Amino acid sequence: MSRAPLLAALGGLLLALTALGGLALLHGGLEDRAAAARAGDWRPPCVKNLGPAYQQIDLLPVDQPEEAPDDPALTYLIGLDRSGSNQDVAHEQLAAARDFARARPLDQRVGVLLISDRSDRSATPDMPLEPALPALQAQPPPLPCAPDCRPRSLFEQKCYEQLQEALGARASARQLELTAHLHRLAAERAARVDAWSERIAAAPPATATSLLAFFAKVGDLPAVRRSPGRTTLIVLSDLEEAKTADRRLLDAYHRATLDPAAPCPAVPWQPSGLAGLEILLLQTHSDGQDPELWGRLWERLLRCSGAHVSRRRYSPSIALDEYLAERT
Repeated sequence: MSRAPLLAALGGLLLALTALGGLALLHGGLEDRAAAARAGDWRPPCVKNLGPAYQQIDLLPVDQPEEAPDDPALTYLIGLDRSGSNQDVAHEQLAAARDFARARPLDQRVGVLLISDRSDRSATPDMPLEPALPALQAQPPPLPCAPDCRPRSLFEQKCYEQLQEALGARASARQLELTAHLHRLAAERAARVDAWSERIAAAPPATATSLLAFFAKVGDLPAVRRSPGRTTLIVLSDLEEAKTADRRLLDAYHRATLDPAAPCPAVPWQPSGLAGLEILLLQTHSDGQDPELWGRLWERLLRCSGAHVSRRRYSPSIALDEYLAERT
């Protein structure tokens, strides 16, 4: 018998056995993956041959880290004048402040402060400052072999691919959960803002308001002291100081600053802690007032306190975001 047919027969038999072995391995691998899925293990079964680090790999922890000192969250503060002289637009301004606070992303702080008297026992309390929450991201980790993940065999290559695919699917599923969680937090923040706004809308107008005391209160806020350059204050007011002792101080300050080129007067009552703060004065114009006089006085005083100040005439038809966009 010739050797050629015998060798051909043996070669065919070997090829068939190899194919059958591959099918058996494939079938076994599929069975292992199905069993792992039933057991709740999302990792591909092949990781048991790669070592403990692969068997225990999971997504990176999703924490809410503290803000880095060099990159704190943006903070938006709104000052509301609820005095009698500003009552014509008080409800519209309260609604504008509410809508602005509701629209802030969760990674920004926001609060509403009432321009009231010097007492800390006001019947109409400020809206508590809503904290900033960092964005939550589900991320797969690098493989334990990183940074050099050159596979030593076809088996390792396929296992790496399956593991990375499984990690990606797990991260996608986790991100959907995190997004839903953030949506719930945003809805809870909006509900708190609405509840505060409704309570303030039902309160009587404030009396004996003091803008000077208000700016002193702003300068003492922890968020302003910590990062004034990342804080913006929007003031909704006619800017006229009530007829109190503070008004007499401001009248004297006005007389001392009639010359725009004159240096800033040194006065002991000047608000502190405002250096670097961005302030947008949205001024209500009312009959019987001198809006330019009061507007220029506050611009000068706040700039002498180190703040960056701009002033616009308030209109209920313009959203607060539009005023801010005009300044950038």
